[in-house]
Amino acid sequence: MTYLIQLDKTVAHLLKWIVIACFFGLFLLLAFGIVQRSFPSISVSGYDELIDLLFVWLTFAGTAALWREGSLYRVGAFDKIWSPSLRRLISIAIHLAMLFLLWILVYFGTDFGFNSGETTPYLQANKVYWYVAIPLNALLMSVYSVVAILRILRNPDFVEHQEISTLG
Repeated sequence: MTYLIQLDKTVAHLLKWIVIACFFGLFLLLAFGIVQRSFPSISVSGYDELIDLLFVWLTFAGTAALWREGSLYRVGAFDKIWSPSLRRLISIAIHLAMLFLLWILVYFGTDFGFNSGETTPYLQANKVYWYVAIPLNALLMSVYSVVAILRILRNPDFVEHQEISTLG
């Protein structure tokens, strides 16, 4: 069990630093884009391609980090109205629906990523590095949804969405 806790902390740490690195990289590239407009003689080949790569990884790794914490948007007003057993049932149904969506992302994202054969025009890089963010992070999110379902089933008093942050 301690191995799984350590693995979870490692995943959280990795997701946090992927998001920070992508955000910082986007900041630098966009700042360089502003400088580039003032000095047109300076140019970077593949500028847009790098922004696309960083943005897709920022989006999906950030979503996985929020998914892991249970910090995605939700309507909390109903929690006070519904009975605990109804809340558990609705939480399980929501997680099952999210799992369905995630497995669609895993299946079609993997299929699209590995069968597209696309390369970027300037960098001549295989776009699988862009597309693999979708199934990889969706697979990670599905693991956390399964864990959430198991927690809800095992412990009737489990509060799924707590107001704590474990990424920082």
